[in-house]
Amino acid sequence: MSERKLETVTEGDFAGWVMEPDREGFNGLIGPYYYQAEDPANVKVAFKAEKHHLNGGGTVHGGCLLTLADTSLFIFALPHLGEGAAVTLQLDAQFQSPGREGDIIVATGEITRAGKTVIFGRGELKIGDKVVMSFTGILSRKPTQPSGDA
Repeated sequence: MSERKLETVTEGDFAGWVMEPDREGFNGLIGPYYYQAEDPANVKVAFKAEKHHLNGGGTVHGGCLLTLADTSLFIFALPHLGEGAAVTLQLDAQFQSPGREGDIIVATGEITRAGKTVIFGRGELKIGDKVVMSFTGILSRKPTQPSGDA
């Protein structure tokens, strides 16, 4: 896994958090995501809902919340992956309340089991004390050598 370049945010809603300033790929389109890991057992991943995160009803799109949950699951699993990587096998979610433009949505969670081939985790997305979504997921460790399969 390549070294992640992180910068500390110095002002605004996420002052003191870190972020990847030049994130490419899908997460670069929907972020930015911010990370707080003062205690490795209590990592947080967050974003601020903007207009482009909303669905036609004016609330944060469910796919946006699922992406935050999926990304968070990987962040929670980093200590268990070492130099390896993983892919999502399963992600289950229970939507509980809507998010709106301007809300800061924070993911917290834990890895409940890290085996040789799969990693299990769970978490919650919250706005303050209000739970927006609960989730569980399973990651599959990717082999370090390509298998030849596409």
